[in-house]
Amino acid sequence: MRLSACVTTMNATQDLDACLRALWNSRVKPYSVIVSDDSPEDEVQQKNRQVTERYPGTTYLTGPGSGLCANRNNAVNAVIETDLIAFIDDDLRLDTDFIARAIEQYNQMEPQQKNSTILSGVAYDGCGHESVPLKLSLSGYFRPTEIPEVVTLHAGVFPRSFFEQEQWDENIFIGQEDAELSMRALKQNYRILHHPELKVFDSGTKAHSLDEASVGSLTEYKINKEASRLYIGIKRYKQLFPNPWKLIAFIGLYSIRMPIYLLRQRSLKALPEIIRRSNIRHLLQSSPSGATDRKFNAAEDKALRQ
Repeated sequence: MRLSACVTTMNATQDLDACLRALWNSRVKPYSVIVSDDSPEDEVQQKNRQVTERYPGTTYLTGPGSGLCANRNNAVNAVIETDLIAFIDDDLRLDTDFIARAIEQYNQMEPQQKNSTILSGVAYDGCGHESVPLKLSLSGYFRPTEIPEVVTLHAGVFPRSFFEQEQWDENIFIGQEDAELSMRALKQNYRILHHPELKVFDSGTKAHSLDEASVGSLTEYKINKEASRLYIGIKRYKQLFPNPWKLIAFIGLYSIRMPIYLLRQRSLKALPEIIRRSNIRHLLQSSPSGATDRKFNAAEDKALRQ
């Protein structure tokens, strides 16, 4: 079987080089690598293009500049001939046996299982802590579980055919987008199989402007994450797995807990911005399958991510 990697990058030329080096140093090489670059400056784009040219089999694309999910869609839609897809951020390093073990696992499956199974491995952060299989609570928080309901994205492997049916939801700027995609996979009767031998490592070198305080002690990342949690919670119980009682419960819990949390963070004035960024208005316009009907304002995206 053939595994291709989709690498999303932005303003991180050295990280991109190290990421691609690790990919192409794998015991079993990727069938192809697509790099989608959301760097806003032409100079950085040129440097990243030169990096990719050092790795035969790697294709460079200019990103859409409209959010991480759109950047992943840009990459995966450029993959034509392959069987499996892995998504890698530029600050991650794949274990040398990652691709080989993923292919070995799929080769042990029946044909129908190959097309309906998503592998979820183990990601190690910059401090060496490892991820565990997760599910979402009623309130939309990650909780450990024996049977995973959320793919460990950067240690995950998807059948290519899945992305002929689904795309990353571009209404989500950043935060828990892997949970939303996983729920759509479960709705389509895919299974998520935990595979502890699939390992990926966070280099711990990348600093991001989203980690800087924005409103009170709340960072841009946390604002976007809470906005995503609101959007995903409503979409979960309104569209993906319709349940009016759980929808009411989720909205009630969010409405009570979020102001309390923001007060403790001295960031109550961030609430209107969280609601605005949540894009819940688009849930009234999108299809039940989760169509990506919203395109981000490019200027807003660059301002938030630079």
